[in-house]
Amino acid sequence: MAETASPPEEAERADHRGTFASLRLRNYRLLWLGQTFHAAALWMEHVARPWLVLLLTGDDPVHVGGVIAVQMLPQLLFGPWAGVIADWFDRRTILVRTKRLALVMNCAFAFLLLGGFITLWQVYVFAFLRGALMAFDQPARQTLIATLVPSGLLTNAIALMSSTQNVMRILGVSIAGALIAVVGVPGAWLAIVAFLVGAVVATQRIDLLDGTPPGNQGGLRGMGRDLMAGARFAIRRPEIRGVLLLSFVFFTFGMAYMQVFLPLFARFQFGIGAPGLSVLSATAAAGALLGALVVATRRPRRLGAILPVVCAGLGLALVFFAASWSFPRPWDLAFALPLMMVVGVTQTTYFSLSMSALLAASPDEMRGRVISLLSLDRATTALGSSVAGFTVAALGVQWAQTIYGTVCVVAGLMVLVFATRFREFKVAGPRRE
Repeated sequence: MAETASPPEEAERADHRGTFASLRLRNYRLLWLGQTFHAAALWMEHVARPWLVLLLTGDDPVHVGGVIAVQMLPQLLFGPWAGVIADWFDRRTILVRTKRLALVMNCAFAFLLLGGFITLWQVYVFAFLRGALMAFDQPARQTLIATLVPSGLLTNAIALMSSTQNVMRILGVSIAGALIAVVGVPGAWLAIVAFLVGAVVATQRIDLLDGTPPGNQGGLRGMGRDLMAGARFAIRRPEIRGVLLLSFVFFTFGMAYMQVFLPLFARFQFGIGAPGLSVLSATAAAGALLGALVVATRRPRRLGAILPVVCAGLGLALVFFAASWSFPRPWDLAFALPLMMVVGVTQTTYFSLSMSALLAASPDEMRGRVISLLSLDRATTALGSSVAGFTVAALGVQWAQTIYGTVCVVAGLMVLVFATRFREFKVAGPRRE
């Protein structure tokens, strides 16, 4: 029988060349495959759950927003604590258990749907529990990447994981919409269950021989102590502090376009309705996929200089997008579509590089807590979207989007000019063959 390499040896011997270099590693490949199935299920849920709420409430948009808010709430409540758990316990075990629980929950939900027993309060409870599982899943998954690949492949591995999200964003939404039209929401939920089975099977096959050693466990008091230690560590490190502050602006003001501005532009400014909104969203998703593949191939190192530029680039693209509707038809859409592509490229580039920066700047025993702080920044997307609604009501959608984009531009340029220690931050490059 041929001798097989242990996971650390496999990572050390890995060929660092090529866009898909990380996928040559068996354990990372299984993690990537499991996340591909999981991402497909999540994006299908993003379509099927709001549609179900509309059916249950007679097209009441208030409950659609309420369910989204309830699902985001666990990120704020449990996100930092989930980071401590990821540092205390074996991360592979956390991932397997969260995905198994997600499968069980979705099986129960599908049973209620098929039997006609589903009610609105059950949808709210399910959304909260699903959000709670994601709060624990994310820091464990992201920190596990740094264990499965060598440092020179970290940016490549994170970018490939991000590309999966964007491919599934397109396919998952399309599959869910088609299934709802043909077999209804219950049939679509059975497909969600099937994808989650794939996620569980792939994830539990990861063979991690040197799992994360237990942290300094000590009950709630020990958890609080370690949580504060992680926060102090993040504040003292300029590269981590810079990423978190820049991410607060990026997610609060840059990501509101997805849930607020884009639908309003499609409906009231361009007059292209839901089909046109789908085209704009798909264009952004295609740009996001392109950005992820470019990052996976180029694997940039000077992240402290690149991240502020990317943030400013996103803001600039959104400002020009806000101005595009003023052009006569068809030049308005001819101008808007390429800008949506740029928005997608900058979005996924920032996601990938900010995660790489945090993982590279943190020791393994701190990574879960540091990554969980980024989940708080992402939760501010809901805050930014809420304020965006009031801003649109006061100033109109074009001015509101222009202001939001300008904030991203100013923040990126200020960090680039004044945060000199952050600007100098670099990550390890790929090993030269």
